[in-house]
Amino acid sequence: MTDQPYRDRVRERDLDNFLIEELHASVNFREWLVGRLGPQFETPDECEVRLQKSPPRLQDARQTDVQIGWFDISGVIRARVLIESKVTADFQPGQVEAYLGEAAAARAQLGASRAATVLVAPAGRIASLADASAFGARISIEDIANRLEARRATGLGAELDARLAIRIQLLEALCGKRASSGWIATTVPEKRDFAEAYAALAIERLPDLRVRPSTDGPKAITRLFEGISLPGLPTPTLRHEFGSGVAWKWVNAQFAGLGSSLDRVRSSGLLTGTPFTAEPAGKSIAIRVPTPGINPQAPFATQRDAVIAGLDALQSLVEWLKGNAGALATVLTGASDAVSQLFPLPQSDARQLERDFSAALREIYDQCSALGYSPTGMLQMLERSGGVETARRLLALPPSEGFGRIALMGRLDLAIESLVLQPRWEGMFTEEEKRVARHRLR
Repeated sequence: MTDQPYRDRVRERDLDNFLIEELHASVNFREWLVGRLGPQFETPDECEVRLQKSPPRLQDARQTDVQIGWFDISGVIRARVLIESKVTADFQPGQVEAYLGEAAAARAQLGASRAATVLVAPAGRIASLADASAFGARISIEDIANRLEARRATGLGAELDARLAIRIQLLEALCGKRASSGWIATTVPEKRDFAEAYAALAIERLPDLRVRPSTDGPKAITRLFEGISLPGLPTPTLRHEFGSGVAWKWVNAQFAGLGSSLDRVRSSGLLTGTPFTAEPAGKSIAIRVPTPGINPQAPFATQRDAVIAGLDALQSLVEWLKGNAGALATVLTGASDAVSQLFPLPQSDARQLERDFSAALREIYDQCSALGYSPTGMLQMLERSGGVETARRLLALPPSEGFGRIALMGRLDLAIESLVLQPRWEGMFTEEEKRVARHRLR
């Protein structure tokens, strides 16, 4: 068995997964992390703690890396801690402000000391990140590793000690602390020469963008670009894919987590008459255009025309994205306000539809009560905020205890998720909200 299980294969998502596991498994670790917030955050009593990875925000289309939520016996959230993980990347434009806005909205709902933000990153990144101080607590990965190492010194069983040891190795890999050659990026000299010439040409042809640094190692066959910001949309990842011995590859813009919008984009007509197509990319969606394949180990002069074709295609894609940002935001995010501008309901009809939804939600409460279960938390939210806002808030939170209870009864037809998906409410909820509802019901 190798003594370097992670080598150079660690990613930011590994930190998210580590935090989810450790916060769930160790009350001691959770109390230590939350305790770093000091008096600004107060843990509520007699609440169930739930963890969630990449939950959607209430305030915008972004996601939080990890959320700790405290829920009362009725399944109503009473406190939140939002955790942002950073390993190598900088903050995206508006990302810090989005976290602060989400926390401020949560405080307005839950109380001044019942919501907070935490940044987890290598110590060097915390020191260099602009606006890191805006987070309520800043915890270095090194501090977490030291915390686990201290636990190992207390005399644990062999299995638990081994588990903590391997987690420490993961954290050290994320910090880049390993001295072994296994942790040192391998650079191919020919690729480095190619990369320097490529970057110089990219600056000349795409002065508003910047090429992200690369190791120029054996597997480096894609160049990523930064510097684009689109109103109403999450920042896309701009990629110039070289390929590996292929005639054609792609320039594309990938929007993370919006793969469910693929059919909407294809049927919207937005791409008609353009060279661009919409394609799936895991859970993301890619707007892409074919470009010549490139061999980054060949002399740059022999590849220059192919590089220019790719850079020009990227410039065209960026110009198209900027010129169509509003319409694309409507189609990609399913934003209810944008949709309503394009397909407005008469104001009286919209208000009646909201009243009908509230009435339907109250009917669900009555039917649940007749079965011996009274979702009082939902009823309180309904009376305070109305039916539509209640549904949106519950969809933004982890599934409640009440959802589990009606599932055990075999009555998921009484779940808010089922109500939201009924055709009569078309246009009232975003595609993302409906996707969450469908996922839970499955």
